[in-house]
Amino acid sequence: MARKFLCLTFLLFLVLLFTGCATIDLSTPALPEEDSLAAARTGTGTLSGIVRDTAGKRLKNATVVVEGTGLSATTNTFGKYRLTRVPAGKITVTAFLEGYTPQRKTVTVRRNTTVTVNFTLTPENPGSTSLAQPAPSPQATIPVNLLVTYGWGKNNVVRWKNGTVYVYDATGGNGTVDVASLLNAWNDITGGVTTFRLSSNPQSPVKIYYDAQKVTAFGPGTWGVTFVWWSNYEIIKAEVAILPCGTYYGGMNLCPKPELYLHELGHVVGFGGHTNDGGVMDPVPWSTSITSTVREMLLALYNLPIGYSLTKAPGVPKDGMAVIPLRWRE
Repeated sequence: MARKFLCLTFLLFLVLLFTGCATIDLSTPALPEEDSLAAARTGTGTLSGIVRDTAGKRLKNATVVVEGTGLSATTNTFGKYRLTRVPAGKITVTAFLEGYTPQRKTVTVRRNTTVTVNFTLTPENPGSTSLAQPAPSPQATIPVNLLVTYGWGKNNVVRWKNGTVYVYDATGGNGTVDVASLLNAWNDITGGVTTFRLSSNPQSPVKIYYDAQKVTAFGPGTWGVTFVWWSNYEIIKAEVAILPCGTYYGGMNLCPKPELYLHELGHVVGFGGHTNDGGVMDPVPWSTSITSTVREMLLALYNLPIGYSLTKAPGVPKDGMAVIPLRWRE
């Protein structure tokens, strides 16, 4: 009887083995989530998507940038973009177009895969510079109209904290530009509330660097681009990407000059717009003259508390990011 039972058991094993019904799992155990993410950080992937406005219209010539890299792309006629060789892992991507509020998204890119990241950009409020009744009412001497027109925060004060802000210049001033002196020109205007100093530390909150790919992605004639980030209305980080000397845009010879550095540092300090008064903050700077408009606005900015509400109209979000390109025309 025992021999018969053993034979039947062996026969049943053979049936299971050759019919594929055995449930023995010889595969490699699945990685836990954290190990999967770690594995994904090696290699590169692809980003693609569509940039629209809040009405659903697809936006042409919007720029999509992977922060911390030189990767950027411009949307085509159908609002589509594609970025290849994106470092795997968690990244932050920003989409922006002149006339719209930039949008940032943080996503995880996995090796050899394509991640779809779509953006919806909100048109900037054309009425944001209107002088509504201030709340609370600022002193009569405060130039509210200048602050809401040229400040990064529009109707809120967005600026650096009091104290020293360090600036790292990876370009070496292009060998001819005294960046420290240009910073002092802005320091004279802020009145010592916030002081900008040149540093040899690459981890400084402000960085100036060459990046032809990032700059030219903004379109013909772009000479430099300023990126500014703030949290709780306090500016925490800024970058200035500029073109190294060379020939661009079908034969245009461009080289960094003092007016370029001074202009972009003006944006870093807190001047978020462009003037038309013949000074350095013009959209096409021809001089290094810091005009009374710029001086009055920045002096007021650094004499108001961070986050101060200038008007009853909506301001910018307390956490945000802004981009402003500068185009050069001979």
